[in-house]
Amino acid sequence: MKKLNKLEKENFTTYHFMLLGFATFKEIKKKFDSHLKYYRLEYVGKYNAKEITYDVADNMLSNSGIVLSKDCENDKVALKIRKISYLPGALKKPSKKYVLGEIDKEDQPKDFSLFIASAIENAFSSAFTVDLDSIVKRTMPKIEITNKADKYRIICGTGYRAEIYFENVEYKDVVSNVKVEKPSVTLHLPIGEQNEKENQEILKVIDRYINELALFNYSRVEIAQKLLTPNVSETVETENEEEE
Repeated sequence: MKKLNKLEKENFTTYHFMLLGFATFKEIKKKFDSHLKYYRLEYVGKYNAKEITYDVADNMLSNSGIVLSKDCENDKVALKIRKISYLPGALKKPSKKYVLGEIDKEDQPKDFSLFIASAIENAFSSAFTVDLDSIVKRTMPKIEITNKADKYRIICGTGYRAEIYFENVEYKDVVSNVKVEKPSVTLHLPIGEQNEKENQEILKVIDRYINELALFNYSRVEIAQKLLTPNVSETVETENEEEE
């Protein structure tokens, strides 16, 4: 078992897009190639990832807007925490995601309960009236998100680099074994003022020319929750909001 020793915020902003109608990845990529005049898409290779979220039986963490997950990307495994805003519409804030460090594949969050409890309190500056260490020790797998994608870099002559994934995602409720599959496109845009011009140019191209894509107003975990346990009057919305 490895020892966690850091709390690091992700250095990119994530945008999840769903495909509308009968759109194909080939058609969407062709439009990117056509309208991103000063950029090129460079194929990186196949991308395989699995995110497993953990919570207690009554979902105390997720009900409080806290997502604890183990992320497996190719050969790397890491623990992450995310704070989600459940405010409606325009009041909704982008989620904040932090990397706690790499772990061994067989490790579980409960193995690092004290560190995770401290990280949650430090990252989100929240006062908790419950024993977070005890809660983390009782967590179990809740949702599995399996992502198989083709990964590309978006490259500009200025030195700018971003990433785009054309992906087929399976969302699985571990308890009920319910599964839902959805194709999607995900952008990782680098943070920082020096990247803002290029970031906005890419987003404008999608908004103006690639109408086969609609931006989710949710993080990946929220999408999973809505697809696996939808309310009768609720569907996945696609307002133009972003996720960090």
